[in-house]
Amino acid sequence: MAVLLQFSVSSATRDQFEELDARVGQSMSDAGGPPPGLMSHVVYPDGDGFTVADVWRTESEGMSYMDAVLRLLVAELNLTASETTVRPVWSFARP
Repeated sequence: MAVLLQFSVSSATRDQFEELDARVGQSMSDAGGPPPGLMSHVVYPDGDGFTVADVWRTESEGMSYMDAVLRLLVAELNLTASETTVRPVWSFARP
C-alpha cells in the first residue's frame, strides 16, 4: 500500500533548503536516478522552515531512503527534522 511520508524542518531558510535540494539531487544523480518506490515529492514553506512530503509505493522503501539518505543530508547542514509522519494513501492519480 502506498504511503505519504512527511517531516518538517524548522528554523531553516530558503537558502538552506536550496542547499539541501542540491545535495539530494547530486545523491540521486550518483545513484543513477530517483530511489526505488518514490512516486511523488513536494516541499512547501511551513512556519519558519519547510515540510517535505513524499508518496512512496511502500513504507519500507520510503523509510529506508529517508533514514539512509535524506536525514543524513539534513544533519550535514545542521538542520533538525521532526519525526516522520506516516499516512496511508487510498488514492494516487497522475493527470
